[in-house]
Amino acid sequence: MFDLAWSEILVIGVVALLVVGPKELPDLLRTVGRWVRKARMMASNFQSTFDQMMRDEELAKAKRDLENSISTDRVQEQIAKAATPPDPSEIDPAETDRAEAAEAEVPDTPPPAAEAKPAESPAATPAAGA
Repeated sequence: MFDLAWSEILVIGVVALLVVGPKELPDLLRTVGRWVRKARMMASNFQSTFDQMMRDEELAKAKRDLENSISTDRVQEQIAKAATPPDPSEIDPAETDRAEAAEAEVPDTPPPAAEAKPAESPAATPAAGA
């Protein structure tokens, strides 16, 4: 952006030496250094503030997009519907009878295990080659 070559800096230094004089030149350079430091700090502060504002805006946009994609009213309605017990007038008696019958058909004990055949030992089988 603002670029100075070494030759330009040398010319500025010689002019400053001639105008200010060798006695006040160190104080002038110190003051100029302080101004440059303040300007850099202000630029850095501005840039960090700008970056923070951009991050905040990106987060706000992502939040808006998420809220638009998921309707909170619909989700809250589904949660409320699942959390509240059903009204007895809304329950179909035929459905409850079928559910009770299905529960009654399920045995409490596991079915008997199939009878396992005893394993034949190698000594009990006749040798194929003998």
